[in-house]
Amino acid sequence: MAGNPQNPAFSRPEMIVIGGGPAGAVSAWLAARDGLRVLLIDPEKPSGRVEGLSPRLHRWLESTGIGDGGTTIGPFPRRVDWANQPQSVNAEHAVHRDRFDAHLRDAARAAGACVFAASAQLSGREVTLPDGRRLTARWIIDARGRQGRHGERGGLPFSTLSICGWYRPVKTTEPGFDITALPEGWLWRAALPDGRIWAQLTTDARSAATMETRLTRALLHSGLTEGEFTVQAPLLARASTPLLPAPITDLTCLPVGDALAAMDPLSGHGLFWAVSSALSAAAARRTLTARPAPQTEALCRRYLDNRARETYLRNARIGRDFLSLETRFADQPFWSGRAGFPDNEPSHSPITRPEIRPGMVLRNGLIEEMDLLFTPQETEGVGWFGEIPAVPFWQAVCAGQSGAELARRWGPVAIALHDRLARYAPPVEA
Repeated sequence: MAGNPQNPAFSRPEMIVIGGGPAGAVSAWLAARDGLRVLLIDPEKPSGRVEGLSPRLHRWLESTGIGDGGTTIGPFPRRVDWANQPQSVNAEHAVHRDRFDAHLRDAARAAGACVFAASAQLSGREVTLPDGRRLTARWIIDARGRQGRHGERGGLPFSTLSICGWYRPVKTTEPGFDITALPEGWLWRAALPDGRIWAQLTTDARSAATMETRLTRALLHSGLTEGEFTVQAPLLARASTPLLPAPITDLTCLPVGDALAAMDPLSGHGLFWAVSSALSAAAARRTLTARPAPQTEALCRRYLDNRARETYLRNARIGRDFLSLETRFADQPFWSGRAGFPDNEPSHSPITRPEIRPGMVLRNGLIEEMDLLFTPQETEGVGWFGEIPAVPFWQAVCAGQSGAELARRWGPVAIALHDRLARYAPPVEA
């Protein structure tokens, strides 16, 4: 029924999602599961890209039942050559984006969404298809990536480009991921079991050299020598400059995706932030539907604005800290041009002992305001430790209750949690 004008989800959609990558497909899947008539529009244009998928997102896919459709392989180790300190840290899955995105669109279709293979333009609240048809809906999700309404592109002192493509080495390489700091930027590589290696060079956008020349030069700088590899055309260029968050103006027409996440080179969490943004937009939609009122609109706007701003700043600051560790190339234009971006503030506000502050959380899929507990380990604040409410638990610890007493109320896990927090508690007056 894809694109069938007789399909109610096409002729009378309640939600239109433009873009069928992970953020858009998950948005469509969530809305269709909520019972909405959903139209998902995507040109299904192949890219051939390979990306890393973090264990955290892989666990979420499995726990929700959406799965990965057999499109991921691994996990494989991730080796890091940064700040002249080669090391092996963490692991992640390799995912072929074309197959992964198609699986997520199929999941949305299975949940009831109508999937239409086409491109679309968004003007105001009106969606225009290539044949001139114009559509509108109660809810619109813009998941077109950097072509969408994610934020402002100007105002930054640099412009970043990722040059991606396959190369095949002469020698057999163990499957896994490599991240290497280079004078011209950094190189991320995914070696697959079939012997091919996908490379992504993140570097300055401006250059007179061809993409093949720039990627070949980076591979040589990474330790390979002439004749040890063959770069395979065509190569792909992707804009990687972080976008500055734009204020949320229309809560029923929201951008989703990872374009605001100024990713640090070691995180590998781009797909995670894409799906996370879809979940946040769905939470706002559900909250506005369940509790329609001006104060609800204000709450949802604050939640989405804060999320966008904190996502942007947190990832940009973590990236800044990683870049500052690499001193071998500090005088090179790529590195000196990004030193100190976005500011000099710490990536996380230092917390020496637990404290209670107001915040916003998701409870049963809805946005709510409540007091959160901020600790040296939970610097972004938590509402619960698993099933244990964080603030009442901390208050009980401060009141002098023992781990055994708390375990009778909240179960055995409370003992270890008590031991972790009790060292911060003030002395109990006799």
